[in-house]
Parts: sequence; structure tokens; C-alpha cells
Amino acid sequence: MSIYDELGLPKLINAVGTYTVVGGSRMSEETLRDLCDAARSFVEVEKLQDILNHKVAELTRNEAALLCNSCSCAIYLATAACVAGHYGKNFDLLTAEEISRCEVVALWGQHIPYDHAMEQLGVKIRFVGFPNMQAELPASAVKDAINSNTVMCYFAPRTPDGYYGEGCMNLSDFIEAAHSCNIPVLADGAAQLPPKHNLWRYTRDLGADMACFSGGKDLCGPQASGLLLGSSKLLKIATGLSFPRYGCGRIMKIGREEMVALYSAIRQYVNADEEARLNWCENEVAKLVSALENCKFFSAERTWPNQAGQPLPRAFVTLKHDKTTPAELREILRTGDPGIICYSENRPGVYINPMCLADGEMEQIIARFKEIDKQLQ
Repeated sequence: MSIYDELGLPKLINAVGTYTVVGGSRMSEETLRDLCDAARSFVEVEKLQDILNHKVAELTRNEAALLCNSCSCAIYLATAACVAGHYGKNFDLLTAEEISRCEVVALWGQHIPYDHAMEQLGVKIRFVGFPNMQAELPASAVKDAINSNTVMCYFAPRTPDGYYGEGCMNLSDFIEAAHSCNIPVLADGAAQLPPKHNLWRYTRDLGADMACFSGGKDLCGPQASGLLLGSSKLLKIATGLSFPRYGCGRIMKIGREEMVALYSAIRQYVNADEEARLNWCENEVAKLVSALENCKFFSAERTWPNQAGQPLPRAFVTLKHDKTTPAELREILRTGDPGIICYSENRPGVYINPMCLADGEMEQIIARFKEIDKQLQ
């Protein structure tokens, strides 16, 4: 009996992707073994962190790395590092008034719940541009928003290379505008893996000073883990403020188990065969599309890319009749046996994302659709 069985909580087949609300991702057996091994012994946590940070920097081809307890924590610590750099003082000696004068420039089209991590530090966010990221925006809009209180510019890519289209404010344009004013840039790539080269592309290739990623999404580390990469100067400050040291990040504790498990997951991720993973996802989508060809109420098609702009396929299952609504279908799938969680994204059907599926789970999804198809007749 699993712990979820003991608690009376139904397990779900995750057909949505690496969403936090369903647990992010699934750790590999190798990662779980390393996590358990780390939990069995005591070590000096600060020394462990330093060793792992160095190894992860090498694995990801960055100047420096910091393992922390979430991507939001990485945003918080990156902002603190920029505040300290702005004043040229130890962050712990800054007053709340000094911190409150600091500003971060960001884009309205990227105003998301996670940018509150910056405001929690005490800085202000100055948004520029339009709610629609596809609208044309000149570099001058970013430059004009930068002033003597600006400590950092924040960009949240929603495509693998932060590209939104001609005339739009793309990551490369944003970095160029910020750097022309000598302001560091944080690229928030929380869900922008795959491709794995984004671990170094944002920083080493495109020039962002720092980039952060969720450890619990496609990296398949512990859900409560995050990763900050980039400038050794800024990450040295961020590390000095992070757990287990007594800085502003002390409250954001990450245990030795999570640090070791995240390192293990990153090591596996950078050495993984991306082409093989892509082919597996394509095959899973093709299975579903083919299997539903003769259904009366459903049909399926391959879509590209997935909801986060990641270069992986999904299938969209269309409702061919009005026997049920998308919301009702999602509930039927969620409460069935097995329970399957999926989203509609305001379309007349549901998306089935293979990126978090295990072998055999697509077959279970197919069986449920066929069963529901018969029930609706």
C-alpha cells in the first residue's frame, strides 16, 4: 500500500505537464536513491552546498550556480544580490527605506504571480509595454523606464529562446537595452526546459547576467527546489544571503536531501538523449491520435509546441458532439479510474500532454476515452 492509499488520496495520471498543482514532475529512481542516501548521513551543509554549486556550474557551463528551495527563491535572491550590488554594500546593512527605493524593470506582458518574489524583498516593479507580448515594443521603452533607482531588469521567456516575433520585445533585445544602461538582467526560465541548452543559452550565449529554473519541473528534481545560474559576482552575493547562512534567504531552507537530489537530477538531465525523449513523446501522441480515429464523440490531433512553448508535442482531443462540455469531460476523467488530469485551455476538448507520462499510461488514457465514448452513446 502506498502512502497515498493510506491517506485515501487517489493518485492521478498527469496529462497536463509539469504544473506545481499536481506535483511538478516525477523523480527518477536514481535521483530517489541519491536523495535517500543523502538523508542517511550528516555533513556540513555549507560545504556541501559549495561543492554542489561548483559542480552544477560546470555541468551547466556557467560561471556560477546556486541550488535553492524554489525558482521563486532564486528570483528573490537574485534581486537581493542586485540590490546589494547597486549600493555596493552588504545587503544585511541596508535599511528597509534603501531597499524600498530600488526598482526592477519588467514587461506588462510578463506580469505573473511569481514576480511577487521581488516585491517580497521590498523593491518596486516598474512595468513597461503592453499586456500583449506580441505587440511591437521598441528598446527605447525599456531604456526610458530605467533610472537611478533601477537595480535589475526581469524577463520571463515563454519560448525556448525568448523570441516573440519581429518588432516584439525579445530576450536578446531586452538584454541589449538593459546592458546599454549597465543594468543586470535576470531571465526567468522556470518552465523553459527543454531544450536543455537553455541552462547555458540565456546566460553564456544571449548574455543574461542570471537565469533561474525550477528544479521540480522538467529537471525532475524535488518539487521544492530551484536553480540560479550566471554571473559569479552576483551569485557570490546571492549565496552569501541564502540558507544555511544568516541572510535574508535563511527562511528559504533547502535540505541536504533536496540539494543532492537536484544535483543528481541535473547531472542526468544534461547527459540525457533529448532526441530519444522527443521521439518517445511523438510516439505517445501518435498512439492516441490513431486510437481515437473510430470514436463517435472524440477525435485527436497532434499540436505543437506545448503550453509552455517547450519543443514537445501534445495531442488535442476534440469533442465532436455536445453530449458533454469540456469542463464535464475533465471532471469525468479526473474522477474516473484511473484519475486523469488534463486541461482545455478554453478550447472544445482537452489537451493530453505526454511529457510527464510513464510507460503504459497513454494506454490507460486511451482506454478511458474509449470507455467514455461508449457511455455517451
